[in-house]
Amino acid sequence: MRSCIAFLLTFSFTIFTYSQDLGYGLVANDLTNRPMQDITKPGYLQTITDPSFGTTIRRITNAANGEIIKPMYSTIQAWNADETYMIVYQVGKGHLLLNGTTYQFIKTLDVKPDDIEQLFWDFNNPKYFYYLEATSDDFIKYNVDTNSKEILVNLDTASGCNGNIRLGNDVQMMSWDSDIISFRCDNSGAFYYKISTGITTSFNITTINYLAPMPTPSGNYFYHDKISYNLAGNIQTTLNELKGEHSCMGKLANGNDAYFAVAFDPTSQGGCTGDIVAHDMASGECFSIISESQGYNYTQSGTHISALAHKNTQPGWVAASLVGYKDGGQNGQTLLDQELVIAKADKNDIKVYRIGHHRADEDQFDYWGEPHAVLSPTGTRVLFGSDWSGSDDGKSIDCYVVELPIYNSALAVSDNILENSINIYPNPVKDQITINNDSGQKIKNVSFFNMKGQKIKTQNLTNSTIDVSTISGGIYLLTIQLENTIINKKIVIEK
Repeated sequence: MRSCIAFLLTFSFTIFTYSQDLGYGLVANDLTNRPMQDITKPGYLQTITDPSFGTTIRRITNAANGEIIKPMYSTIQAWNADETYMIVYQVGKGHLLLNGTTYQFIKTLDVKPDDIEQLFWDFNNPKYFYYLEATSDDFIKYNVDTNSKEILVNLDTASGCNGNIRLGNDVQMMSWDSDIISFRCDNSGAFYYKISTGITTSFNITTINYLAPMPTPSGNYFYHDKISYNLAGNIQTTLNELKGEHSCMGKLANGNDAYFAVAFDPTSQGGCTGDIVAHDMASGECFSIISESQGYNYTQSGTHISALAHKNTQPGWVAASLVGYKDGGQNGQTLLDQELVIAKADKNDIKVYRIGHHRADEDQFDYWGEPHAVLSPTGTRVLFGSDWSGSDDGKSIDCYVVELPIYNSALAVSDNILENSINIYPNPVKDQITINNDSGQKIKNVSFFNMKGQKIKTQNLTNSTIDVSTISGGIYLLTIQLENTIINKKIVIEK
């Protein structure tokens, strides 16, 4: 028994230190054709297991026929800093605040941003987000708990702009310390503003092209029209990019600021094309993460990238949704068509994981029908919108979340009092476990995961015991779903 307990403690430590590897339980660099299968749209707050990839997909909104509820955009963080809140957008109603874990509706937010996509969660304080007010060009700090608004700066005054202020077209988040925003004044000037110092800096850009510069995570670089600019507002380097496509600011695996983009055609320098291409914003070096040279199909249309896993201790994670070409059917029958992926941007060890079919297209809803995948701050969940292919196709658009295998491991509760209020015995066990629950919350269900991250069993708890006699011997992670959170426990099953 001592050896089992020692092994269990080792396993527990491994899960803790390994918990930021988003590839846990997934297959890397899989080029197998995995056609999308018809599957019934899950009920509100219910899940399905994707038949092609084995991942859990949960429907988190409840749109009626003809209604649209979807992510704001792939480059805009849906969850707040600690993932206790999240924001989605309902057409005709506004921005909806949901519980970030249970997905229950909380309230409709009283905000009027200049662009519906431009609400920026604070990267550290979970109760604040920021936005440019449509009617005043005031940059607002908003407290979601108190519904109070604080004007940080008027961008007209800060820049001397006599025209229209815009934060961007393919809009990006603020710097990851929530200190720097960048913007343009019509087509006449481009600027960034540093909140902590109150200083506005102009960019040395001769041709604005109706584009605003976009800050990198560190705030040290800015992307504008194929060029990286530095803090002085001058050119840092010209990127190997023929045309600006859908993109997202993030970090490479080595921690450097990165610009991730879609590239259909090479420049005169060649190379760096594909569904996800990474550019180092300091050096200009680029490499492809998904491309034909790696065995994938030609770059898919409708690709959107999200690189916002700022709470993950392993930098370099990105997610993407790919719609595909209409002449190819957009029916999920070929590699990458109507698929969701996550990837590790390490040029020496690229890992791509296909995580589900989003079952969305643009046939009935045009722009609103795009899935717009959004990576959570920890990277353990991916939000997307879908009108759900099959009998429900084109009736409405709802939000869904892919809960990666690592999600249940990463949600270990840090509150020792709550965690210690639930005990499992005997442990090790042979036939039956008993769960003693003193948490004050009802247990909804219990799931068993093996060491590969594969779900072995899920059981709704009608009493305090669970039969484990049919489960093979080994070490398992139990995820116990309470009313408001999830607690993880480890057990040893002996045979």
